[in-house]
This record gives sequence, structure tokens and C-alpha cells, in this order.
Amino acid sequence: MPRRRHCLSTHESAMARKRRRRSRKGCNNKNRWVWVGIAILALATILIIDLKPWHKHHETISDQWPFHDLTKGPYSKDFEGLDISRHQGKIHWDELVDENPQLQFVYIKATEGSSIVDPFYKRNFDEAKKHDLLVGSYHFLSRRTSMAKQVDNFLSNIDLQAQDLLLLVDIEEDGTRGWSRSIIQKNLAEFIRLVKERTGVSPMIYTNEAYYHLNLYPEFNHYHLFIANYNLPPELGIAKYDIWQSSKRGRVRGIWNYVDINQLREGVTLEDIKQP
Repeated sequence: MPRRRHCLSTHESAMARKRRRRSRKGCNNKNRWVWVGIAILALATILIIDLKPWHKHHETISDQWPFHDLTKGPYSKDFEGLDISRHQGKIHWDELVDENPQLQFVYIKATEGSSIVDPFYKRNFDEAKKHDLLVGSYHFLSRRTSMAKQVDNFLSNIDLQAQDLLLLVDIEEDGTRGWSRSIIQKNLAEFIRLVKERTGVSPMIYTNEAYYHLNLYPEFNHYHLFIANYNLPPELGIAKYDIWQSSKRGRVRGIWNYVDINQLREGVTLEDIKQP
């Protein structure tokens, strides 16, 4: 009998080891599925944050957006020009021109980087021309791709012969974050060189006053300049600007979203900034 008890004990021990192994395997499988679930949840969270489904993406590409006037306050009066993009949405061009007799010119965003084309560019350009405004096109410079690819994107999406005003390159902190002053100057000079090589004329430069002093002064003083300062007329030392962007929250009849408003510097005429 003692011998049988020993055999039973050995058998029970083996069974216990098997149960422990199955238990450990079950725990491992359970833990694996827990981690898979956590990974899926994390990925879904990242996608939700990145895609921002609560934002109304359709608003910026709808042919009707904005659906009502989103602006408040007095209407702007001290301007001669506007610069516009998809962010203004549908523009009521008849009202814009009829109610703003001081409006003479419009700059319209055409492209950004090496592949982005503003979805409202062609319509805005055609409407501005139809309403007898002088029109120019601009490109937003990006740090993400080469200058050659960006020039290709810009020039392949505009009608050079239809431009009334100098082409414009928009260079700002948002587009060049991470670049040093020397890299900014090198890439901007390359962009300008390539545009001039293909069109015969250097583009005008748009930026804000602080960025110009920090990154472009005095090396780019001899170019046509379009400078933003929302408090006072720009002071550029020995350089002279042609256009002053005096506000990014202009309220203008015919546009149901805030818009950048611009003035020519005293002594500058539209003839000075026309595309030859």
C-alpha cells in the first residue's frame, strides 16, 4: 500500500505541473490579448486625434461654406488689396467689388510645398479677373521638400500669362520651423533663382516684419517686399516694402470670414509691382 500511495503522489504531482503549465499558458495568452487590445486602443486614439472627426472638414472645401457671416465688428475701410485662400471659403464677388470701391488688387494662394494646390485657387482667380481686379498668385514655402519641386508645383498650376502682379513667395515660421537663418536664406534664394530662370522675373517676398529682421535682413533688401505688421507700418531700416499687410482679421463685405487686408506704401503704385 505505501508503494501505491507513492505512485499516486507522483501522478498527482505530474497532473499539478500540467495544470500549472496550462494556467501559465492561459495567463500568457490572456496577457497577450490585453496588450493587443491596448495597442489597438492607442492606435485608434492617435487616429482620432490626428483626423479630428469633430472638425467639419467639409466646410473648407464646400462650394457654399461659410453658410453665414462669421465676422463681427465694424467693416474695414483702409485697404487697397486683399490676399485670400481656401480659408475664406465662398466669396460673394459681386458684393465684394460693389461694396468696396477702394479694392484694387488681390493676391490668391495657388500652391504649398511640392504637391498642395489650393482647391479654391482657380475659381478665385477667374472671379477676380472677371471683376476687373489686378490679380497675383502666391506659393507658401515649405521645409518638407526641395525648392525645385516646389517651383514645379507653383508654376505648373498657374497661368503665367494671366498674372497682373508679380508672383509672390510666402515664407514664414510655420513653413520653415527648424531651419537656421543660413538655411532659410539659401533655400529662399534658390526658390527665387529658379522662378526667375523660368519666368524672367524674381518673385516678391511676403513675410512678417519680425521674421524679416531675424532671417532676411539685409541680404534680401533689394527684392520687392510684402510685409505684415498688425500694429504699425513696417520699419525695415534701409529696406523699403511695397505692400503692407495691416491686419489678418479684416471684415469685408462679400467675404463671410476674416481676411488679410493690405495697403500700398505711400509712393508705390500698382505699376511698380506689375508682372512685366
